[in-house]
Amino acid sequence: METLQNELKLPLPPADKELFRKHIQRELDEIREEVAETCAVVSDVEPVPEPAYAETLFLLEQMPRDIPMPDMMWLEDGGIGLEWRPGDGIVTMSLYGDNQVIFGATWGDARDIWGSCALSDLVLLPNFLTMLSELFRE
Repeated sequence: METLQNELKLPLPPADKELFRKHIQRELDEIREEVAETCAVVSDVEPVPEPAYAETLFLLEQMPRDIPMPDMMWLEDGGIGLEWRPGDGIVTMSLYGDNQVIFGATWGDARDIWGSCALSDLVLLPNFLTMLSELFRE
């Protein structure tokens, strides 16, 4: 089981898209369950809207295959967070079910990129993903 998880942290070739999708869905289901359990007993956290799960799945399916799986987590303000740690950097993306992606990256000598765009943005989002891909090649 641990070997399978380690393998799933690596980029999967296009032929493994179904396995990749199942892995993402399994992680999102775990997040959904954790959010439901927490919201049932804690009143100062926001539930994650259902569209945020679908947007996260959609976004991860668009990722270039040379970008490894991110750490996925729920955000107490009602979103899903994705996090990568390439080299000496940190890259985050947040989705809240509103068709927007909030992204940020910090690496090297205080180089920062922060912004947001529509999930359907055909310029900014692909450029950010290309930058993320390049960070994993450094």
